[in-house]
Amino acid sequence: MPTKVVLCDTPDGLAQLQYVLIKSGAALEVETVTDGLRAVDVAARTRPELVVVGDGAEDDADDLAGAELVRRLLAVAPGTKVICWTEPTPLAAAEMLQAGAAAFVSREEGPDGVFRAMRAVHAGPVALSADVATGLADHLLEESGRVETLETTIAEVSDQLQSMTTAKADFLANVSHELRTPVTVAKGIAYVLKNRGIPPDEEEEFIGQLEASLEKLSMLIEEMLIVADMDRGTLSLELTDLDLAPLLRQVADETGRQFPNVTIEREIPQTLPGAADPMRFVEIVRQLLDNACRYSPEGVAVQLRGRPMDEGVVVSVTDHGEGMARQTASRAFDEPFSAGEDILRKERAGAGVGLHMARQLVVQHGGILWADPIPSGGTRVSFVIPSTPGERIDRPADLDAEDRSAPAGSTLSG
Repeated sequence: MPTKVVLCDTPDGLAQLQYVLIKSGAALEVETVTDGLRAVDVAARTRPELVVVGDGAEDDADDLAGAELVRRLLAVAPGTKVICWTEPTPLAAAEMLQAGAAAFVSREEGPDGVFRAMRAVHAGPVALSADVATGLADHLLEESGRVETLETTIAEVSDQLQSMTTAKADFLANVSHELRTPVTVAKGIAYVLKNRGIPPDEEEEFIGQLEASLEKLSMLIEEMLIVADMDRGTLSLELTDLDLAPLLRQVADETGRQFPNVTIEREIPQTLPGAADPMRFVEIVRQLLDNACRYSPEGVAVQLRGRPMDEGVVVSVTDHGEGMARQTASRAFDEPFSAGEDILRKERAGAGVGLHMARQLVVQHGGILWADPIPSGGTRVSFVIPSTPGERIDRPADLDAEDRSAPAGSTLSG
């Protein structure tokens, strides 16, 4: 009894297939169609053992094709084995095999490959031509590599999210610590000032302490707003040519009043021409000096140095405290609100925005900022900004012998 076969392809493809089948001498009862809808009708009527689906069904956008055609054929003729003869893309092969196709043959293998697949599926469940199997295997290997990469990425993102969650909790604890003291002082002074019997000299002293507490709160809020603007990319600088020497002296004077027990030694030329946003330049130096003074023991000086170089203006702040671990400095550069010590045993004030804010502002000036541990103890934080507006510095300046003598492995950011 002849095997019933339905061929669905272009006229040219049908002619090639019929030629090979006739030449094979196999006992076949063949019906040919040129569209998928017709193939489904014929399959429902004749219940063929084999249906060969070629590319012809893809010529008409309204016609059945691909995996959907395979599903429809199997729905109307459940015992039929569908052989797909089309372009050997791994995705097409996977979709058609998933839909229930018994074989997938590359178009390049021609009608002979189709006939071999017909014989194979007649004896077994599924057949793939060599190049389709190779392509599918390559695709699976590639997808496996992508899955592995994706899993690694997901793990990294998960770690980052965990770090962000921890950082958020640390930040809230840190800010709470920073806010508590000035708020408590302000509330206490406000309560005391309600007493009209306070001597004038004590009242003036209390008002001074109140102003200092409010100033500290204002600075903390301003720091957080600046960092938020930088992270959103909404902070803009107005770079102008100006003399930076008076700004350095101004910051040194203000910081000295904040830390009366720490001497700030200055090495600042009479004039220091540069290109900067004056308000943001002051903020950079203030953050570095503030950080250095916090971590310097009483009676130990902090050095502020500014000098012109061919590459731009170089400013460095050196303290001789306990020093900062490289990983701590690196984290502080990259992450806002990264404190230099444990919140639970925190002894020094500061919300931990200093190095991060300074680094971001230096970068917006077109410069770079880096930190070097001092062999005898302490840390030197330096930055260089261009002398002319619009220029950028892509590498550390050719610093003098003092800076070049810093140990290898210093943290550089820019």
